[in-house]
Amino acid sequence: MNKDKSMTAGIDRKRRIKMKRKLSLMAAVLICGLMCNTCDLFKEMVKAPELSLKSVDFTKIDFNGLTLLSKVDVRNDNSIDIPLPKIDWDLHIIDNPFVNGIIQSEGSLKSRGSTEVEFPVSFTYVDLINAIVALTDDNAKYKINMIAHIPVPQLGDMEWPFEHEGKIPLMRAPDINFGTLPKLTITNSGGLIPLPTGGKIDFSLNLKNKSNVAVSVKDLSCVLTIGNHSLPPGGVEGNPKINAGETGTIPFSFSLNTADIAAITTNIISGNISNYNLKGNYKFGIPDFPLLNEVGDSFDF
Repeated sequence: MNKDKSMTAGIDRKRRIKMKRKLSLMAAVLICGLMCNTCDLFKEMVKAPELSLKSVDFTKIDFNGLTLLSKVDVRNDNSIDIPLPKIDWDLHIIDNPFVNGIIQSEGSLKSRGSTEVEFPVSFTYVDLINAIVALTDDNAKYKINMIAHIPVPQLGDMEWPFEHEGKIPLMRAPDINFGTLPKLTITNSGGLIPLPTGGKIDFSLNLKNKSNVAVSVKDLSCVLTIGNHSLPPGGVEGNPKINAGETGTIPFSFSLNTADIAAITTNIISGNISNYNLKGNYKFGIPDFPLLNEVGDSFDF
């Protein structure tokens, strides 16, 4: 009898061990399944950030070179922060590689937020002409290629390619000279002994636009000196536009008072009337590139 009880107990113990193993295996399978489902659910919950090329514009220019500014808009609709993008870029001029680089943005893009990533590319005309010998006013075209990289949790390293093409403004200092030489007109009082009461000096300047884009004359001011007498500064009215490669004529008229006439008369008597000098400054706007700063310099002849 005791022997039978012992055998029965042994069988029950083996059954319990097998049952425990089965339960452990089922629990392990269930846990793995839950983990996989959780991972899949997390992947579904993580959204890829949205990137778009907002703008590519020339934002700074002078007669030595210019700066191209690209802006990429990044939006993160997730509940977690993600890194700001790393951007590989290369600039081509007339389909020729010119310069390239990597922009590594620091920091992170906060959850449920968006930001604008800017990266400027500056270069000089000397470098441009030395690198691209075939560059002319007519074929001055550029293309910038960009690839934005963002490591996104559970989604891996994602890429967004962008491309933009445009025209390069090649700015050159204009040729400035007299269009018509200064002409003196004196107004008299009349009567038996006419006395000078005023007058004016008229002349014009020719501005040859040597750039490959149209310019508008935002400011053109000058001081005319006749002999040893300088007239009050005069300027141009309006914003006359001069197309690329063309010459614009800007009229000037200086009003004279009696003191100016007396000084000029003295110079005439002393033989200095033919000695005149014109100094001034100019600033050009670039209508085709409204975001660009004004470009200017001085002249003296």
